[in-house]
Amino acid sequence: TTTPHVHHTDHRNDCWNLCQFIHHSLVLLLFRTYFYLKKKMKEVIKSIFQYVGAILLAIVIAALLRFFIVDFYSIPSDSMYPTIEPGDFIVVNKMYMGARFYKNFDFLDGAHPETVRTPGFSSLKRNDVIVFNFPTHTNGRWDMDLGTFYVKRCIALPGDTLSIIKGINHVNGKTGFGNVEEQQRLHHYHGEYAPGIYNAFPFDYWHRWNIQDFGPLYLPAAGTTILLDTLNFSLYRHLIAYETQAPVHSQQRQLYIRDSLIREYTFQKNWYFVAGDQVFNSRDSRYIGPIPEDFIVGKASFILTSKDPHTKKYVWQRFFKKIK
Repeated sequence: TTTPHVHHTDHRNDCWNLCQFIHHSLVLLLFRTYFYLKKKMKEVIKSIFQYVGAILLAIVIAALLRFFIVDFYSIPSDSMYPTIEPGDFIVVNKMYMGARFYKNFDFLDGAHPETVRTPGFSSLKRNDVIVFNFPTHTNGRWDMDLGTFYVKRCIALPGDTLSIIKGINHVNGKTGFGNVEEQQRLHHYHGEYAPGIYNAFPFDYWHRWNIQDFGPLYLPAAGTTILLDTLNFSLYRHLIAYETQAPVHSQQRQLYIRDSLIREYTFQKNWYFVAGDQVFNSRDSRYIGPIPEDFIVGKASFILTSKDPHTKKYVWQRFFKKIK
C-alpha cells in the first residue's frame, strides 16, 4: 500500500519571518519619525530664534529710542494746567537739545552724578515746556534727585535777567512769558496765601522776595563772571556749591569756598528759570532757584495718551495733542 505524501508547515519559520517584518517596519518607522522630528525641530528652533531675534531687536530699538530720541512721563499733578493735565502721558524730545547721559555710575554709591550731552538740533527757547530732575538736599548738599522729575515752562534763559513785578513775569524788561492769564490773576489777588506759597527764593532777610515781587535775578551763562558782594552772595551760593562740589559757607555776608574768600566767580554751566502755569500751585524756580542744564531731560513735545485720574476713562480729545 502506498503511503500518501503529507506536507508539514514549518511554523517556526513563519514566526521568524513575521518577527523580521515587524522589526524592519519598526526600524523604518523609527527612522521616518526621527527624520520627521529632526526636520520639525529645525523648523521649531528656527522659529524660536526668529521670535527671540525679533524680541531682542525690539528691545534694542526701544532702548535706543529711550536713550537718544524720546522719553515718556506720566503727569500726576495740575501745576501745568491747562497745558498739561493730571493723567496725561507725555512724550519728551531728547534730540531737541541733545540726549543726556551719565558719565559713570559712581552716583549709585552716593557720588555727584556727572552728565554729558550729545549735540542737539536746537536750544531751549523761552516758554518751551521741559522735563527736568528736581533738586534734592542731601547731607547739606544741593544736587540732582535722580528719581524725581518735574515738568515746567522755561521762563528765562542763561544770560537773561528775570523779575516778577506785581505778579507779572518780566524777562529783560519784556512780558509774555509763562501763563499770562494766571499772572493777571495773581496781579489782582489781594487775599491770603496758603502756608509756603508767598515767600520765595532765596528766603533771606535782605531780599525778602515773594511771588508778587521777585528779582531782578541774573541767570548765569557758562563763562560769565559775576562779582560777589554782601547782597548777591545768597543768590548764587547753592549754584557755586553745585558747580564746584566743594563746601561753600558764608561769613559776615561774604562767600567762602572751603577757607578761601571768593569775590568773583566764573560759572561753568548754563542756568535756567522755570515755572508752572499754575502760579498759586507750582513748586518751581520761585522757590528752588535756577536749575542747571545738567538737570534737563528734554523738551515736552506732545501728549501721547490721557486718562482721567478719577474716572479712569481715556480722554480721547487729548490724544496726540501738541504741547505749546
